[in-house]
Amino acid sequence: VIAFAAVVWSRVVLSLAGVRLTIVGKELVTDRVPRFYMGNHQSALDIPILLAGLDGHVRFMAKDTLFRIPLFGWVLLRYGYAPIDRSIPRVTLRTLDRMLDRLRRDPISLAVFPEGTRSPDGRLLTFRRGTMKVGQRSGLPVVPFSIEGSLAVYNRRRFAAHPGPVKLIFAAPITAEEVAAMSTPELHDRVKATIARQLGQTLERKPEPAPGFAA
Repeated sequence: VIAFAAVVWSRVVLSLAGVRLTIVGKELVTDRVPRFYMGNHQSALDIPILLAGLDGHVRFMAKDTLFRIPLFGWVLLRYGYAPIDRSIPRVTLRTLDRMLDRLRRDPISLAVFPEGTRSPDGRLLTFRRGTMKVGQRSGLPVVPFSIEGSLAVYNRRRFAAHPGPVKLIFAAPITAEEVAAMSTPELHDRVKATIARQLGQTLERKPEPAPGFAA
């Protein structure tokens, strides 16, 4: 039910915004095997774009303020979304531990934006170290993805959307065994390099992953 509702909602949002969505690599993730998705973040449209691309079969780590909305917050918790409060890392860690316990009992796909915020110009920002650690602890295969064009359709600097094309690209999954064998910096470098390559961006240097979690 939640997947169907998510798809309907996402398609309505994208249609109203004038998004012409192209999906590349969907054949790599159509079997609905639970995975941990990590991708770039350009626009508020990125969540409905990914929901549409995965037919609603994914949950997100989301800002804790969304969970304070009556009824809506309860629905988010009920269906496996994780509230992230970047200002209180200790509370966030406890929340993530509960989420991971539930994940082991009832595996579902999760998605995060490791940058932790929307890029103002489409260039990749520093990825957060905590996101990589959660990906490793999840025990799931990791799938890097990229979204290109959503910033041009809608961004925080203007109220109205500007219809246009958006491309969602899925990379080949990194197996759970590979993820477990990597160090956190190794996973960080591989995921970010893959996303940068999909976006046609060059990484000038290898910065240390930022502390904290995406939200």
